[in-house]
Amino acid sequence: MINIWRLTKLQLLSTFGLNKALHTKDPAERRKALLLSITIMAGVLMIGAFSFSYSFMMGMAFEELGRMYLLLAIMMAVTSIVGFFTTVYKASGVLFSYKDYDMIMSLPVKTSHVVASRVLQLYVMNLFFTLLVMLPAGAVYAIQVNPGVLFYLFFLMTLLFITLLPIIAATIIGALISWVSSRFRASKMISVVFTFAVLILFMLGSFNLNGDQQELADMGAGLGDAIFKLYPLASVYVDAVCSYRVSSLIFFIALSVLAFVLFSAVLATRYKAIHTGLMTSHSGSRYTMKPLQANSAFKALYFKELRRYFSSANYVLNTGIGMVLLLVMSVSLLFVSSEKLGVVLNIPQLSEYLSTLSPLVVSLFVVLSCTTASSVSLEGNHLWILQSSPVSKPTIILSKVAVNLTITLPVIAVSWGLLIYTLRTGWMESILMLVIPVLYACYSAMLGVIVNLKLPKLDWTSEVTAIKQSAAVLVSMILGFISLVVPAALFMLLRSVNGNLILLGYGILMAAVCAGMYRYIRISGERLFLRL
Repeated sequence: MINIWRLTKLQLLSTFGLNKALHTKDPAERRKALLLSITIMAGVLMIGAFSFSYSFMMGMAFEELGRMYLLLAIMMAVTSIVGFFTTVYKASGVLFSYKDYDMIMSLPVKTSHVVASRVLQLYVMNLFFTLLVMLPAGAVYAIQVNPGVLFYLFFLMTLLFITLLPIIAATIIGALISWVSSRFRASKMISVVFTFAVLILFMLGSFNLNGDQQELADMGAGLGDAIFKLYPLASVYVDAVCSYRVSSLIFFIALSVLAFVLFSAVLATRYKAIHTGLMTSHSGSRYTMKPLQANSAFKALYFKELRRYFSSANYVLNTGIGMVLLLVMSVSLLFVSSEKLGVVLNIPQLSEYLSTLSPLVVSLFVVLSCTTASSVSLEGNHLWILQSSPVSKPTIILSKVAVNLTITLPVIAVSWGLLIYTLRTGWMESILMLVIPVLYACYSAMLGVIVNLKLPKLDWTSEVTAIKQSAAVLVSMILGFISLVVPAALFMLLRSVNGNLILLGYGILMAAVCAGMYRYIRISGERLFLRL
């Protein structure tokens, strides 16, 4: 156990840059670490307040129905499902694709201990989200139900195990996908396709639960049955925490721990073989001499960046999931109309809300698909090649922005065509549904690369660290969410004002911000890039 703890601690310190922040002597680095900590704390407080408000509103509805246990059941299921989704597409990067594999495997520790430490790293990353969701929900439940002492004891005990089993299940699927794809030549692209296919099938399955619309709209026993069908372990959790059943508590904890131990032991037997298969490159075909083609500097850099993007399964999965979800949502509305969805969710005016707020909903998926927030960090120890190249540095930066737009704009266009057909929007709403997401695509792409230039993570050992867990990714995502919260808040505060006018005014403001960021890259891009 001591080896597992030491490995996990070292990996976490390296992943989040805590070791460097705690021991650096550079005043500039200390100031950067302080500002980053303040930004993260502000983001945590904002998300925590939103989580508490959402739980409180749901708690009021469930209190009237006399089914407060549904609050904890829903939040527990949501936490588990989100943990499952986010772990499937980053499990391979954390488990197998890290630079210091040779050094770690040469240490006098068992392979099962290495696997266990890697799974615990995934667990700690997901525990943060679990706390943000479950602690506010538990507080709301305690306020409205006023339970006994056993609730607090059982709630805190199970809190540490909620996300463990979904992570194990997701890691098994991620490991299987990695192992199967390693048998083929185009292993990385096959891994991407398999992972996206699993996620889409899981989402479609969750929408295909047995039960009619009236049962789901009942917000009572039908809703509880739907949750327990979607995630049966939620029923065990509710019995343990809300009904104080010791047998359910023991079963819940034992199942999580047993799954963790068995997975670590079984994966250890094939761990080296899977890693070897993933890291082995295959020759696509016999090389033949062809005439060389000359391109402009921007075009050559663009294709180089595009090849880099599709050469990394972790990069595609982590930044492409937003566009995949947007397509799934757009296609789903072809089969489930907004009116029917409003009946299911008990929101009569949902169709009207979707028509007005759809530009912001689409933009949310766009913000989730920012490739540039880690594009500079992924250069790693090869950054000097670009720094010494006889090309203007703004051109290099804008080539990274162009790749981000290549990923987002085609999907925005396809989804726009599907949504204006299914939502039956007017001409003004249709124009805004296209223009606003395009502006957010430009905003997110340029914001990501600017933040990454100021907060680079070049000393990573695993691509997932730069792609998913770096400061630049976190800050750009928080700023992206804030830019979406502002117009949403204006809708709520200015109910008497036409929503299209609010979006039009905010679109003009976003266009000005994008123009300002483009000018900033043109003027200061050289200095920012050479300072890295």
